[in-house]
Parts: sequence; structure tokens; C-alpha cells
Amino acid sequence: MSLEIGQRIAEEILRNQARKQQAVADKTVATWKELPRPLSYYYRPHQYATISSKTTQTLFDFTLRKNHVLWIMQVASNWWETTWSEWKVDGEAIDKVERWISNINTPLVIKDRYLLAYKNVQWIVHNDSQVQIIAEVLIDGVVYHLDDWKKMNRVFTI
Repeated sequence: MSLEIGQRIAEEILRNQARKQQAVADKTVATWKELPRPLSYYYRPHQYATISSKTTQTLFDFTLRKNHVLWIMQVASNWWETTWSEWKVDGEAIDKVERWISNINTPLVIKDRYLLAYKNVQWIVHNDSQVQIIAEVLIDGVVYHLDDWKKMNRVFTI
């Protein structure tokens, strides 16, 4: 009998904790202007294209809606000899990529770096080789309404 009582007490404790967590979540969601959405809701995170020799092509070009912010959480790209890429966020160069970042199927997780885009994200590939290449990039994250982002992360204000 005592084992059953202990199990019932433990189950009731867990139910109460779940109710409290749900109440907090409901209150938080109710105060948001817009629910956060994955980048894939607006734009395909994985982009690829065949790039002719001695040409430059914008492979990834995402423009955010007004009053929104993209929290970039993952990045991956392939690389070819005598090619390089420019990674720009809000028009500023983040990196001149002259190497392989991570496999497209297992992107590098960069969410702890809090790389935020307020206007746009671009990935421009320069093929300086004598042959055409297939370039790939994956940039993924979550899009928040700017006011919701500020409420959620009071440290990161513009």
C-alpha cells in the first residue's frame, strides 16, 4: 500500500509542476506580439546553386520584415579550391569564408554567439576556379518580432 501512495503523491507533484509550467508558458505567449517562427517559415535555410567559373553569385539572400530579428543558430557550407565566400549580416561582413565550415547535414551550432540580423543575411560565392562548382550553404535560426525579442532578452537591445 505505501508504494501506491508514494506513486500517487509523485504523480500529483508532477501534475502540479506541469500545470505551473503551462500557466507560465500561456502567460508568456499571451503577451507576445507574434510567436517566434523558424527561418524555414519565411525562407529556405539550405541554398545551393551551380556557379560557372570566374563568376560571383549570391547564394543566400534573406531580407527580414520590418521590426523583426533573426537569431542565427546554425551555419554550414561546402568549399572548393580557389573559391571563397562572403557572409554578410545587415550589410556588414561577418567573415570571408575560405574554408569548409561544417557538413550541411550537421551544421555548426552558433546559437550561443547570439548573432542577430535586423535587416538581411547574405552569402555570396566567388568562383575563381577554371571549372563550374556546386556551392551550398545552410544558415538557420529563429525569427522573432523585435519587441518580443527585447522582452525575452533585455540585455540585447538596439
